[in-house]
This record gives sequence, C-alpha cells and structure tokens, in this order.
Amino acid sequence: MTKYLIKLGEISLKGLNRKSFQTRLINNIKEKLLPLRADVKSQKGRLFLSTEDDDKQRIEAQEATIKRLKKRLVFADTIVARLSNDCLRHKYDPGKVANAISNFEQMYSAELKGNFHQLKVLLTEYGKYTKEIETVFFEAQNDKALSNPFTGKKQALTYIDKIKATSYYRNVYDENWTIPYLNSVIDKSIEIIKSFNPKESKELHLIELMK
Repeated sequence: MTKYLIKLGEISLKGLNRKSFQTRLINNIKEKLLPLRADVKSQKGRLFLSTEDDDKQRIEAQEATIKRLKKRLVFADTIVARLSNDCLRHKYDPGKVANAISNFEQMYSAELKGNFHQLKVLLTEYGKYTKEIETVFFEAQNDKALSNPFTGKKQALTYIDKIKATSYYRNVYDENWTIPYLNSVIDKSIEIIKSFNPKESKELHLIELMK
C-alpha cells in the first residue's frame, strides 16, 4: 500500500464550514482517481491518501500498453508512407494520389511526417509535373519541322533542352527523392530523341511513353 500526505492549504481557514469543504475535497479526490481504489482519511487536520499497490502495477501496465500501441501506430505510419510512395512508381492517377495524400495527413507520428515531408510535396506536385512533360511531348509529336531530312535531327535535339527546362527536371530529377515513373519516362524520351533520324521517321513518338 502506498500513502500520500495531502496539504489542505487555505481550507484550514474555512472556520465552521471547514468540515463541509473537507468532505467535498475528499469526494473530489476519490472521483478524480477512479477507477483506482483510493482511501482518503482525515487525521489531526491532515488528509492521508492510500492506494493499493496493485493500482500502481495497473498504471504501469497501462503505460506499457500505451507504449506498445504507439510503436504499432508508428509501424502502421511507416506502411502508409511506403504505400503512398508506391504511387510515384506508376503513371499519375489523380484518385490514387489524392487518397495517398489523405492517408499521409492522417499519420500519427509527427516525426515520420517530417521525415517524409518530401513525399507529400512530390505527391502534391505529381499532376503538375506530368502535365509539363506531356506538353513537351505533344509539341514534339506535332512538330512538322522534324520531317526535314537536313534539319530534323537538330530540331529534335531541342526537345531535350525543353524536357530539361521543366520544373520537374530542374528541381527533382537529380535529387535523392524523385518520382521514379517520370524519371524513367524522361530517360526513355531522351534516348528516343538522340536516336531520331528524320530520314527514317517523320515524327517523335514520345507521348506513347506516358500511356
């Protein structure tokens, strides 16, 4: 059994109402300590609180349970982050990306949210990055100057510069954390452009890489 001395403070100044205040204080203490089994007694103007040792053990057990639950929540957050990151390995899908962002926002661990902050940025910007690259590919696909057997090759090479001018290439492509799907598309498109021969083909078929 564990015992505590409770200081009464100004309650000792309540005069004739002292007993009433003391009784109310005792009842409040017992109520706040529920479901613990607490006993409060008044002796010589002091209050003594007694709790059973098994209550202490129960509290320690609850704290241990809470720690285990927190670890499980952090593990669950890690799974959510990995699944969200998996969206970046596939073609942009507005529904799946929106769902991944929503799941990210519901993660329990603030520390993991901070560690995976760049993931949220990439998910948020994925649609914009995709649109930029598609715009360059569509322009190349409809460029009639590519059919010129003498200047078509030079014209085709200008699209490498345009790809490298996109915000994705400038800000993300060479970073540690990227969008693997877009990196793969860019690498393949540059290979196609470099091997383009206007005497053999009149068009750059780049948009097909996004399908």
